[in-house]
Amino acid sequence: MASVAKFTAHAVRNQLRHNLREIVQSANADIDTERCWQNYVLSPDRGESDYDYFKERTENLYCYHREDVKVMAGWIVTAPKDLKVEREDDFFKATYDFLAARYGEKNVVQAVVHEDESGKPHLHFCFIPVVEDKKHEQGEKICANDVLNRKELRNFHGDLQRYLDESGIDAQVHSGVTQEQGGSRTVAALKEAREIERTHEIAHRLVF
Repeated sequence: MASVAKFTAHAVRNQLRHNLREIVQSANADIDTERCWQNYVLSPDRGESDYDYFKERTENLYCYHREDVKVMAGWIVTAPKDLKVEREDDFFKATYDFLAARYGEKNVVQAVVHEDESGKPHLHFCFIPVVEDKKHEQGEKICANDVLNRKELRNFHGDLQRYLDESGIDAQVHSGVTQEQGGSRTVAALKEAREIERTHEIAHRLVF
C-alpha cells in the first residue's frame, strides 16, 4: 500500500526530475510516455522549481555535513484495490493533506500523482524530514532516522486509515497483510518482494 525511501543530497534533484517526467530516457520501463499528461501535482505552486525550494528550505535547517546524510524522504502511496475509480482524486488529495499535516507543509518538496505506469495510480510525496533541535541556532534539523523511526513506520497505515475514514474515503489501506509485514516497507523491500513474486509466476507458467 505504502512504501518509503530516503535520499542523499546527491540523489534529490534526479528524483524530483523523475517524478515530473523531466528525464528523457527513464530507466523505469513501466512508464507509458503517451499517458504522462494524466499525471498531476498536488504540492503548492511556490513560483520556483521544487529543487530550488528544497535548497531554500534546507538552508534554514541544521544538517550534518556528511555525504551519506538522508536529506529528503519520499512516500509512495498506491490507490487501494477496493477504491472506486471515481474517488481516486479524493483519495490522493486526502492522503496529501494527511502527509502535509504529519510532516509540515513547509517541509513538502513535491507531491505528484502518477497515472502513466502499469498498475494502480500512486502518489509520490517527497519531504524534508525535520525535527526540533535545541542545540543549534536554527531550532530545527534534518534527521530522517528520527522522523521515520520504527514507531512511525508501524503506525503509518493505521493513522492514514483513520484519517481516510474521517474524510469519508471508503478504501482500506490498513489490513492484516500490512500488520504481518511489520508496517510500512521500504521501496527496495517492496521491489525485492515483487521480483520474487514475478519469478514464482514464471516458474508456475513453465510447470503448468
